[in-house]
Amino acid sequence: MTGETLLDNSAEAVEAADPARHRRWPLWAGLGLLLLVACLGTGAYAYTSHYADRAVPGTAIAGTDVSGMTRDEIASMITSKAESATVAVSGDVTATATLADLGITVDAGATADAALARSESIGDRLTALFSSEDLPVVTTTDDAVAKDYASSLIPADKVRASNAGIALDAEGTSFTVTPAVSGASIDPAPLTQAGAEAASTLSPASASVSMTTQPPAVSDADAQAVADTANNWISQDVTISDASGKSSYSPDASTKASWITVTAGNDAAPTLSIDSTKVSSWVANQASEEKVDEVEGTRNVNSKGDVVATPVEAVKSQTVKNADALSTSISEALGKGTGYSGTFEMEVGEEKWTQRTIADGAENLNYQAAPGEKWVDVNLSDKTVTAYEGATVVRGPVSMVDGAAATPTVTGTYHVYLQLPSQTMEGDNADGTRYRTEDVPWVSYFYSGYAFHGAPWRSSFGYSGSHGCINMPVSEAQWIYSWAEIGTTVVSHH
Repeated sequence: MTGETLLDNSAEAVEAADPARHRRWPLWAGLGLLLLVACLGTGAYAYTSHYADRAVPGTAIAGTDVSGMTRDEIASMITSKAESATVAVSGDVTATATLADLGITVDAGATADAALARSESIGDRLTALFSSEDLPVVTTTDDAVAKDYASSLIPADKVRASNAGIALDAEGTSFTVTPAVSGASIDPAPLTQAGAEAASTLSPASASVSMTTQPPAVSDADAQAVADTANNWISQDVTISDASGKSSYSPDASTKASWITVTAGNDAAPTLSIDSTKVSSWVANQASEEKVDEVEGTRNVNSKGDVVATPVEAVKSQTVKNADALSTSISEALGKGTGYSGTFEMEVGEEKWTQRTIADGAENLNYQAAPGEKWVDVNLSDKTVTAYEGATVVRGPVSMVDGAAATPTVTGTYHVYLQLPSQTMEGDNADGTRYRTEDVPWVSYFYSGYAFHGAPWRSSFGYSGSHGCINMPVSEAQWIYSWAEIGTTVVSHH
């Protein structure tokens, strides 16, 4: 009792000597706990940041640890291993097959993406600390490639077994049978199994194969039945009539044959289908024949509004509007072994006109000009040039020299496009020799190399004798040059 009292008194004495000491213990404990949490938080942040774009610990692909690797590093590793994952072929033949030989494609990118999916979120990265996963290699397989490779292993001195098939004849108008052949064959199953093993483990594998003599999977009779069906399709009549019913379009046998697609099977008879794209192309070509482009008509009217001439007749546009529907119907009908008859339906546009007011009296002239419009009349019969504004003569008729018989002046309606005060002209004479004339004055071109120009070397006019240009007295050519503008209409006629 006395000892206990002494101990209690000692504790009380200590607390009495330093009353704050007892209160410091909870404070230090709290600070220590906060420091521990802070350290753990810093470590977690560093971990999750480091593995944001890397495979988390515990991640493997086909038994190979990829922890800490980036997507590119994983993909590169897979590609490298896939190249070494060959299949050693033994038995009746020996060879080394790559995965590609066996129709197996390793998708390194997709496999790497699957590995990185484990670190997609912060939660995924933390959860991965308590789990591991060995992911499979992502692959695609084409059995037909493996079958072809197995066939390629048969020695050249052996006859290979081949199925009967069908093909177009030399004229391209009907299908005939390519006969089946019995011969040596290698079962591709052991190769595909070994290839799958090599791809899944990214390591070499082996397969033993044997050659056997076997009949083809597709007989001549099987192929003939398919050829008969195809030829029946070709024999069906296909007709598209125009909207008026007066004409029609029908594909020939070779065209219909080209529409048929033959798909060979490894162990079954070929299948047939209609290539709708080719049918659509044919229909579109026929539809283009029915297309009519719009032409905007022109009516010349006098000051009273009366139509005095129609230089250009209006034409309504027309386009086929049911080409797609016809193409679909033809494809469906032939695919059922029946013919088809249809009609083009047209989308017809509106008739459009431009009304052009001409000068009173211009309806009786060679060019129906608008009031005040400048134009030049070249009369090759009278050998004259006359300038008009509207229907009013403002100059002429002036005698001129037009082209000689061997180099005639063009006829038609043209427009002044170039004017030069002086020019050196040269070209070929009718006999092939060259000519050159310097300082030809007051040149106004209206078509190609044809122009009005002064001819100071001539003493008279009113006959044919130039290289095609309109030769005029210098003063008259100067007047035309000064009066006419770029775009002025020129009408040359007999």
